[in-house]
Amino acid sequence: MKATGLILLPALLLGACGGVFQTHEVVPTVYELKAPTVAAAPARIAATLRVGRPRTRPGLDSERVAVTLPDQRLDAYGGSRWSAALPLLVQSLLIEGLRSSGGWQAVVPEHTAFGGDYLLEPEIEAFEADYSAGTPPTVRVRLRAELGEHATRRLIAVVEGSATVRATADRQREVIAAFETAYGEAAAALIGAVNAAAAPKPAG
Repeated sequence: MKATGLILLPALLLGACGGVFQTHEVVPTVYELKAPTVAAAPARIAATLRVGRPRTRPGLDSERVAVTLPDQRLDAYGGSRWSAALPLLVQSLLIEGLRSSGGWQAVVPEHTAFGGDYLLEPEIEAFEADYSAGTPPTVRVRLRAELGEHATRRLIAVVEGSATVRATADRQREVIAAFETAYGEAAAALIGAVNAAAAPKPAG
């Protein structure tokens, strides 16, 4: 993706080789997202949940903060990035959110030395600031996941979580705040659906 100039950041002038040469380099601003506050799980499950690295649609598997332009081109903000590649960031946050819900004996990444009873395979379907309706942009986050038994690969449920939040201004701070709100709402809905699907069903 080619970086846009929709958000402009000041360049930092760096000296090199004792001041003989100078380089102009835009130092990227790095942003983290926080795990959302989630509802307590309806029941405690005596099992381990493994969470896979989320799949993404093309263009979202990077550290760049994605935008959709009015002509539907997918681009990215210049001078800013997430603290990790988006799939790794979302995987880490989902694990943290699932742990905080209290519904599982343990929640671990898929590629770990320890076994697991259940497997969650997430997918990031949307995670961008959309300028197609003008400014300020509307942040869209849409998550989807398949929950299944790890050993048998039996599918238990397909769950989703999504949110749309319009930034209060077309400035970096406000757009990132909209991302955090949208992710929080989408992830909380997804985690709630995962816990509900895995909870033991009443007898009879």
